[in-house]
Amino acid sequence: MNQTTRCRLVPVTERPPSIAAPGDHPFLKGHEMTCLRPTTILPTLAAGALIASATSADITGAYFVSYQVTAADFDGSDVTVNVQDIYLSSDDAADTALNVFNFNMADTGQVNYFQSFTGTGWQPTNLGGPFDTPALRLADSFVTIGGFAQNTIAPEQAPGSGAGTGLDPNFGGNGAAAPGDLAGWYNGSPPSLNGQVGAVPEFSGDLIGLGVLVGRFTTLEAGSDLQGGTLEVTWNQGLGTPGQQAGFTIAPAPGALALLGLAGIAGRRRRG
Repeated sequence: MNQTTRCRLVPVTERPPSIAAPGDHPFLKGHEMTCLRPTTILPTLAAGALIASATSADITGAYFVSYQVTAADFDGSDVTVNVQDIYLSSDDAADTALNVFNFNMADTGQVNYFQSFTGTGWQPTNLGGPFDTPALRLADSFVTIGGFAQNTIAPEQAPGSGAGTGLDPNFGGNGAAAPGDLAGWYNGSPPSLNGQVGAVPEFSGDLIGLGVLVGRFTTLEAGSDLQGGTLEVTWNQGLGTPGQQAGFTIAPAPGALALLGLAGIAGRRRRG
């Protein structure tokens, strides 16, 4: 059996004297996390998961984390976007995602997605120098098979992040407003092991489990939602190992990680 701790954000003024003040986490300014005692729960199969076979899959699901970002674009103006990051979850540290295919958006996710001024499209690209803006790092839409910093919330699109990501023909091209029906993308350089899973933290900084980032979808308008979309995944456990496949329905982030949706992220301004 697993244990889970139920937490909520409260203003600092509500903190009882017996509870220590929180650390200086940028997402928790003016608030802190209070938690009830752990409760025991029985492990259950994630609702909506499409099981490819009777055996247990090592990539165990697909979920998204929602939050809001305000960041400076190339011209110095601020842009505020609503973000949903898609992760694949795993129960084995050797699991390495190779591709996503047959990706279908939920009806609520079929919108035009934001690309920053210096973004080149859905394939992650940060050219560095004057083109390396906070909006590109934090607010740009892209798909990837890992290749981003792990053990961090809202990883930045730094130069080199997601390098080698390729798009299947069904995607609709690098400049598409949104992925097409049955879209796919892949790691074009498998020896890089970009898709290997790593630690995914909770909002509090504690480990929630293993996973890998496979996409960031950002919009200027509220209301879009990836929940209910479906995708299929191929993964193995490194070079020379057999591939496995399974399909999943995209669900909200589990547990405390979903609390990130209560807070916003402010990107630093680009220096001239």
